[in-house]
Amino acid sequence: MTQRTTMGRFHLLLSLLFVLSHSALHAHDTRRFQSEGTTQEGSGAVQASEEIRSGTASVVSVVGCKTAVRPESAGAAQKYFQLGGVQYRKGDLDGAIKQYSSAIKQDPCLAIAYHNRGNAQQRKGRFQEAIVDFDQALSVNPYLAEAFNNRGIVRRLLGEADAAISDFSRAVELEPQYAAAYTNRGNAYRDKGNTGAAMADFDRAIEIDPRSAPAYNNRGAARQEKGDLGGAMADYNRAISLNPRLAQALNNRGALRFEVKDITGALRDLDIAIAEDPNYATAYMNRGILRLLKGKKAEGEIDLARCLQLNPRLKTLVDERLSQAKRIVNSGY
Repeated sequence: MTQRTTMGRFHLLLSLLFVLSHSALHAHDTRRFQSEGTTQEGSGAVQASEEIRSGTASVVSVVGCKTAVRPESAGAAQKYFQLGGVQYRKGDLDGAIKQYSSAIKQDPCLAIAYHNRGNAQQRKGRFQEAIVDFDQALSVNPYLAEAFNNRGIVRRLLGEADAAISDFSRAVELEPQYAAAYTNRGNAYRDKGNTGAAMADFDRAIEIDPRSAPAYNNRGAARQEKGDLGGAMADYNRAISLNPRLAQALNNRGALRFEVKDITGALRDLDIAIAEDPNYATAYMNRGILRLLKGKKAEGEIDLARCLQLNPRLKTLVDERLSQAKRIVNSGY
């Protein structure tokens, strides 16, 4: 076998694992910091976190709302609103939706209740219902930057990159220090192949919030795509130092370690990513392929089965990567 043939097969092998995830929309996060969990995986990667406004709802009635709300109804709405936040943070999305709906019934002008209910709808995969809620929040309060950000997240999940960019742009226009929205817009620019604009947004997010682990992760993925492997590794390392539990960064660093032939390090990162997020389909796919290439057939097949159980939409990609892996193994690589 010639050196050129061996290297060609090695680079094909590298491509099997190189499935990156954006960060990090994790819908349980209630703070303004950057995701999916974020999102989201491969081209449908997760993004920076959505915003859940808790505490006293200071923004109630503005331009779009003309309903007169009695003081006692407003007080009841606040109670339901607070209970909705408690249920959301517990992960009881149906309970949160019920409480936010009760708040809206008491006070139809409570923009942030529509907004928070939209986030709960998004977490349940009810994207159209989420869009309706964000639209309603913005009809009551057209200056609610979080609603533009979160509607943009859903639009991106629906594959509407241009509409998502428009929403994220409006969010940063309203709040120029909104780091999460810059990160989200950067992800949407990456979807469109505009790596330069994406890098600029990730840089800006990091400038605003130097402790934003997902922004470093996302910039690392963009750098890796451009071939800047040293810069990518530095960003992944920084992301993980800031948040050792950020599964997307662990997955991405694992992919990069594989690319630079650090197989042991790649497997270690993927193991940790899955331990931190047992429902991370992409990490199972990556680890499964790597295990197959290492000759661990039974373990690899278990990982790939788990990947498809978690996300059946990855079947075409898994089949493609599995076929490539088998060709490499059968060729005696």
